[in-house]
Amino acid sequence: MDLLCQLLLLCLSYPSCSEGYHYTSGGSLANVSSEDTCSEIVQSLHDVIATAECHLADPAEYPPHYDVQPLEEFDYIVVGAGSAGCVVASRLSEEKNWNILLLEAGGNPTKTTEVPAFMLYLQGTSVDWAYRTDEEGENCLGMSDKSCNWPRGKVLGGSSSINANLYVRGNRRDYDSWLNDGNDGWGYKDVLKYFKKSEDLKASEVLSNKDHGVYHGVGGLLPVSTYNNSELKELLQAYEGGMEELGYKFNSDCNGESQLGFVSLQGTIIDGKRCSSAKAFLSPAKDRENLKVSKHSLVTRIIIDEDTLTATGVEFINNRGETVVVRARKEIIVSAGAINSPQLLMLSGIGPENELTNLGIKVLKDLKVGENLQDHMLMTGILISVNYTKPIKSAEEKMFEYLMSSSGRYSNMGFLSTSMFVDVDGDDYPDIQFHNVDCDHDSEDEVERLIITSYYIDREIAQAYIEANKNRHIVLTMPTLMRQKSRGRVCLNSSDPQDQPKIICGYLTHEDDINVFLKAIEFVEDLINTKAMKSMDARLHRIDIPDCSHHDFPSEAYWRCSLKYMVTTTYHPTSTCKMGPSGDPDAVVDPRLRVHGIKCLRVADASIMPNIVTGNTNAPTIMIGERAADFIKEDCS
Repeated sequence: MDLLCQLLLLCLSYPSCSEGYHYTSGGSLANVSSEDTCSEIVQSLHDVIATAECHLADPAEYPPHYDVQPLEEFDYIVVGAGSAGCVVASRLSEEKNWNILLLEAGGNPTKTTEVPAFMLYLQGTSVDWAYRTDEEGENCLGMSDKSCNWPRGKVLGGSSSINANLYVRGNRRDYDSWLNDGNDGWGYKDVLKYFKKSEDLKASEVLSNKDHGVYHGVGGLLPVSTYNNSELKELLQAYEGGMEELGYKFNSDCNGESQLGFVSLQGTIIDGKRCSSAKAFLSPAKDRENLKVSKHSLVTRIIIDEDTLTATGVEFINNRGETVVVRARKEIIVSAGAINSPQLLMLSGIGPENELTNLGIKVLKDLKVGENLQDHMLMTGILISVNYTKPIKSAEEKMFEYLMSSSGRYSNMGFLSTSMFVDVDGDDYPDIQFHNVDCDHDSEDEVERLIITSYYIDREIAQAYIEANKNRHIVLTMPTLMRQKSRGRVCLNSSDPQDQPKIICGYLTHEDDINVFLKAIEFVEDLINTKAMKSMDARLHRIDIPDCSHHDFPSEAYWRCSLKYMVTTTYHPTSTCKMGPSGDPDAVVDPRLRVHGIKCLRVADASIMPNIVTGNTNAPTIMIGERAADFIKEDCS
């Protein structure tokens, strides 16, 4: 196997197809001479691997770059090719008489983005904005520099190109609460048809899901399938058994009738590869004459006529570093995400009057842009180990398996392929979602990648995870707070568009959130004491945090202390351009996503959520894109 591994690494070191290497229809690499191989058999194997590698992130899958000319005009300009922006641009381009320009600060997805399990390797790279929260003194204390890592996608597909691929819609009560707050058209019955419109549920699951016609769609652009992690069968059975002992049944579909229970996770994976919003929605539209995509184009300002308060165009820095102005005949749709959308609005004079004035930005509309920031808080400090061993494969073996069959560990996210939605308040409305991430025993590199590189946990604190992993399989059973009362905000550091904004996460600033976390931790303590989990010798480990060392473990005092150090992001920032009717003093956009007081300008992404949904945010953000496109078609028909 050593030779195969070496060949694999050799193949992956070649430049991609777009960089001058031509693969023939038979799979051979034309620029490689016979002297580079030791036999015809090895050459043949090389060719197969090289062809498989070439098919990862093939540039031909995506629209070509369009070089926008100064003062060029389009009917619609969409800012940001993220989870929602790709949907908006694709759907608008279905109208053949409309010309659409999509501006994206990043470029095409890379090969690494294609491999689902490489999510952690993407953080801090060229496809990540690499945001960090500001130091606040009462949260993120266990992370390097006492600030939390907030990755955001800077690439076609946005964060859907670097996230965990999880497809979770949220709870029907989330959307009904939006409706009850005056957001007409956003109740569960309203949004369900848009979830179904996007979705293409895997055929085999349609046959096994009796309610698929009620809750799921077939034939949409976004493939959805259930994760299958057969390699961890015994461990999954222990978790399922433990949950059942605590009164929670197995739930095969958290996007169906109920969220509660031990659930199989659904994801946006196709043939073992990531299916980002770009692949799902832009790829089918890549040859449309009326859709232009300008890559590596950083939008710096929305141009607004000060007399009529009408958005007329945008200013951006193109891939050559030139400043370009482009005009919109009909509308501009900002889909830059919960951090960049408020940043762009504020740079354009839409936002809190005092803050903008202090930065020398002329205020055109005083709105609470950047306020109401919500993010699912994740507690990383609950470390469980079990007596569970299975054959360990090297990274090279896993990659070879992935390239040859699109299967194995790298075709999964490293999650246990399951989650747990738990109600700790007794109202049948999940308060906590548990994200379970596991590492094989003696996998120090993998543990370091997860704990230090991904979550930026201080190396001294991270040592506890490495020690627990020695000869033991570890699982981070991480409670995630669904509907926090704590709020943060996004502010400008300066009027320079290339200066990263200030992110005040606001974690744990409301006592109720701490109390819900304590109940969730108590649930985990009960879980590991079930017969099912004890059958695998489940153990709860203390994380050695110097400032918490004087507290007994486990105890409420220890956990309260630990929360301030070990709570971080679930990568779900939302709500910074809150949607609400005209009477809502905190609203930035109306229920049709039009910016209050500014004509021809909408926001369509996770930032418009009045309150964060109960679950992962990618699927709801795609739904928001679908909803926005229909609003525009209705309003402009």
